Amino acid sequence: MARRRHVPGPTPEEVAAAVTTSRSDGRVTVAVAGEIDVATAPLLAEALHEALSDGATRVEADFSEVSFCDCSGLNVLLRAERDARAGGRTLRVAGVRSPQVRRLLEMTGTTSMIRAEETGAGAAPRPDPPAGPTPASPPSAP
Repeated sequence: MARRRHVPGPTPEEVAAAVTTSRSDGRVTVAVAGEIDVATAPLLAEALHEALSDGATRVEADFSEVSFCDCSGLNVLLRAERDARAGGRTLRVAGVRSPQVRRLLEMTGTTSMIRAEETGAGAAPRPDPPAGPTPASPPSAP
């Protein structure tokens, strides 16, 4: 009989993401760092839900320190964007620097829907669009 080696999952100290929230001038910023996957997406979901429930009219998810995001994280962003729109609020994903995250958003056609943009040195922030339905655009050709 073959022996199987048990490989334990990550401990709480090894979870590969951190989420912090700050408020300024009616806007809530949810800063995310690390990897957003099935294990860490609930952290992001909770923070975005709290930010949208807090009465802020604008919520920004700062992805400048996110190195990876899978479909779990994408689903969290899409649900939060839907909830924001339904409540007359806006959600913007800013600071997308990771080529992997940018490609995920481009390949799924969700870049414009969640208003994802790259920010940082030299990038001018775009004004928030009016709240309401935002049509999804088809993915652009590579």
